[in-house]
Amino acid sequence: MKRSTTLGQRTAWLSWFIFANGLIALMVGLRYLPWMNIPDTQTAAYVTLLYPGQFAVLAWLTSLPLLALSVFLPFRRSLATLAVFYASVGIALIVLDTVAYSLYRFHLSSFVLELALGSGTDTFSFSWQLWATAALVFAGILVIESAVAFLLWRKRPKARWLSGAFVVMISLQAVAHGWHAWADANYDTRITSVTRHVPLYYAATAKRFMNEVGLVDPQKVRQNQPARLLGDASGGSQLNYPTQPLSCSQPDRKPNVLMIVIDGARWDMLAPRWMPNIHQFAENSIVFENHYSNGNATKPGIFTLLYSLPASYWDAFTAVKEPPVAINRMQELGYQTKVLGSATLVSPAFDQNVFSSIPDLRLKTPGEEPWDRDVQITKDWLDFTESGRKPEQPFFGFLFYDTPHNHRVPDDYPVKFQPYWESVNKLELDNDFNPELIKNNYKSTLHYVDNQVGRVLDDLRNRKILDNTIVMITGDHGQEFNEYGKNYWGHGSNFGQYQLRVPMVVHWPGKEAQRISHRTENFDVAPTLMKNALGCSQTPVETYATGNGLFTPGEHPWSIAHSYMDYALLVNDIKIVKNASGSVDVLDSELEPVSGYKLKPGITAEVLRELSRFYQ
Repeated sequence: MKRSTTLGQRTAWLSWFIFANGLIALMVGLRYLPWMNIPDTQTAAYVTLLYPGQFAVLAWLTSLPLLALSVFLPFRRSLATLAVFYASVGIALIVLDTVAYSLYRFHLSSFVLELALGSGTDTFSFSWQLWATAALVFAGILVIESAVAFLLWRKRPKARWLSGAFVVMISLQAVAHGWHAWADANYDTRITSVTRHVPLYYAATAKRFMNEVGLVDPQKVRQNQPARLLGDASGGSQLNYPTQPLSCSQPDRKPNVLMIVIDGARWDMLAPRWMPNIHQFAENSIVFENHYSNGNATKPGIFTLLYSLPASYWDAFTAVKEPPVAINRMQELGYQTKVLGSATLVSPAFDQNVFSSIPDLRLKTPGEEPWDRDVQITKDWLDFTESGRKPEQPFFGFLFYDTPHNHRVPDDYPVKFQPYWESVNKLELDNDFNPELIKNNYKSTLHYVDNQVGRVLDDLRNRKILDNTIVMITGDHGQEFNEYGKNYWGHGSNFGQYQLRVPMVVHWPGKEAQRISHRTENFDVAPTLMKNALGCSQTPVETYATGNGLFTPGEHPWSIAHSYMDYALLVNDIKIVKNASGSVDVLDSELEPVSGYKLKPGITAEVLRELSRFYQ
């Protein structure tokens, strides 16, 4: 070998080396295929498009540091040695991911590695045979990478071929993403169920855009019977939910169930000044004073509320349109269903998971502003109780109010807590901003929604329905106003109590009004309904949920909460947070860094089991 090379020679060699590693990664990635449901040639064609582009993109993105270093490493041997070792580690990680995926059905992440390292050998212990096998596999990868590197130095294809390959790679990615977006908008689960098996693949969705420009009408598509049958046909190909058949009996009575969810309502707003109607209702109901959502945003908040499962299952349940067991059970018992969302049910795609079995689901409520839509869903609910409800049947109702999301009420609304921020500009929010200004807006929106909820509750009383109706009033997540002094505003940004802790007011016919102080969370909601209202007390809770039940006091040694991209393991006051960037932070209750934290033996194994046990 020559002692030094030109920059052009180095980048040409490295580009072909990266391209070759994309092919090697693709070959290793074939190990994911057994877990995919590929029922027809169309799905096979999609996978054929998806695979080459995705693994080539992974190879190029992860190799960007090598390309940068090639500028400063003029010696061929040094560059080749570094590239071979770097690529070998990357391929080894893909091999390791395929092994983990075959065991747990989710991909490796820094979060999982942090759990494993934090728990030490109390949870994971490896025999010398396993270490020897891993060493041999890595040595084999090194040999293959060294051979590829040597051959490419000896003879490389022409540069224009690489340019052509790069164009093909980008084209395949674009077509695959476009195909998935179209499939998602058209409820084609054959396509959407595939992508979660491919590591680091974030498939494009554009249902809302396609709806706005008239390419797709989600309401009509959802009602299309072939699409519904298609979803049913692929169900169960990825999930083992519930893990065993339910053992249920006919309940002595079938109470109505009404869930009222207020976007962004947090626990300390349950006060007579801000929410007078709900506060009065709470005086004669059961108040869970220490209730937490398992999501700091709407998507995981609603998902965990209805399923009582970690939101990491979102993609799998969405792909096959598997509804929650509690809703399924109510439908089996002949419940009428009425779901009314002020915000769209298309994005996030609640129409494809939590409400996938609801017939005649309205995906978008008319109205220009959130407060218009909040009034509309209240009117629609009152119309339902007046003329749409069948008295001989119980009902399941779900009302989702959205006004607090934008921190504004109508101009003519008489209650605006002062000082009120007339022109909300969130770009002004920083550590020097007076939080009371935007917090007063927030309180005003809660007061506005409280009026709508008051109309619903009065209607239940006036129609003598309340005595046979379980009413749950809660929030999908909390709302923060820089309480920690770290410039956090709103939600979706951390896992402290201000973004997770929400009210939970429950009116349960036959149960005394009381205040319950033990910790509860969304994971406990489905077990409460299944055991105490729907005749499924004989079914072990762990077959369909993560929690135990709202009325079941007990320790929560750990829990899980999700955001849109981040998620966290919550152990007492410690938060082990996996960030979207891939980094992991260990924080205390005030969101301050914690060093040297060690998980208790066994927690890691429990968490991994909970994140994987509902996959086949």
